[in-house]
Amino acid sequence: MIFILGGVFSGKHNFANQICNDKNDIYEVSENDADLFDKENCDFELSRVLERISSFKIVISREVGCGVVPIDEKQRQMREKIGRINIAIAKCSKTVVFMNAGIAQFIKGNQNDINAKQQFVVVFRHGQTLSNVQKRFAGGLCDIPLTKSGLEFVCETKNHLADIFSSYNKNVREKILSPKKVFVSPMIRAKKTASILFANAKLIEIEGFREMKMGLLENMSHEELENGIFADGTKSHENAIRYQKWIDSNGEDFVPFSNDFPGESRKSFSKRVLQSFQEVLQSINDDEIPIIVAHGGIQTVICDKLFFRSSKSVDNCDFSYFKWQTENAMYRFGEIN
Repeated sequence: MIFILGGVFSGKHNFANQICNDKNDIYEVSENDADLFDKENCDFELSRVLERISSFKIVISREVGCGVVPIDEKQRQMREKIGRINIAIAKCSKTVVFMNAGIAQFIKGNQNDINAKQQFVVVFRHGQTLSNVQKRFAGGLCDIPLTKSGLEFVCETKNHLADIFSSYNKNVREKILSPKKVFVSPMIRAKKTASILFANAKLIEIEGFREMKMGLLENMSHEELENGIFADGTKSHENAIRYQKWIDSNGEDFVPFSNDFPGESRKSFSKRVLQSFQEVLQSINDDEIPIIVAHGGIQTVICDKLFFRSSKSVDNCDFSYFKWQTENAMYRFGEIN
């Protein structure tokens, strides 16, 4: 995404038209965008407003620091909101251009980035399962189906997909809504979700998109694990200590595992997912957008490692790797770094 900033009559639109032939690829930030972004009250990476805006190649906005400070309080508040969304857009843009008297100044990226090809990805999480309801660690060893409510919500999402992506870039929207193929986890919950959301697409199973293998924690609840109960049926104080040690590592350590219950660390899991994702990219045409239907863990890895966004906190909002995960049957969209 190329973000063009400037004051009134600074040459923003002329420059955008010079570097982009398709007007469908140009978007101008409005006060409505700024207002919605402000009301979301969440970490900027997770903003649906920014996801939508990032679907465009060129984004134009006015630099609110250029000009007279408004007397009206509401106008001052809106000015601040626009400033906030400008900061957020700049953080997740590959290139930022400041226009002054018709002269383009590259303050992020350079002239060579203008013709760079954009690559997007959409990652859906599967629908609700009983383990989701019961808050259990359902990972890559636990192949469980969707609940009745989960199936109903996936069907509802399918019926509203066109509305969900209605204000995205037209060229991007068409590719998302009518993909020829969709890449899915080999697990039942993901395949069923994909078959509903994209009934006309060919489903291609990717073993590397299996959820993280949770070892002896597989399909166990936090309460059970605190009491030292593992998936192999054993119960001990040592089990509880091993579980707590893994929690304290923030997932960096390997989960407690055995020969019958293999496990992964966050690092090994991420490596597997990213390797599979690179293979997916090599298998598609230049104009395709990969659609993935998998798990919350797959969402966190792809978003955290690949998007043009920062995982650091913004405005004192605590942002972490795990917050990329959506609710069941929902998605993340973004530009790949």
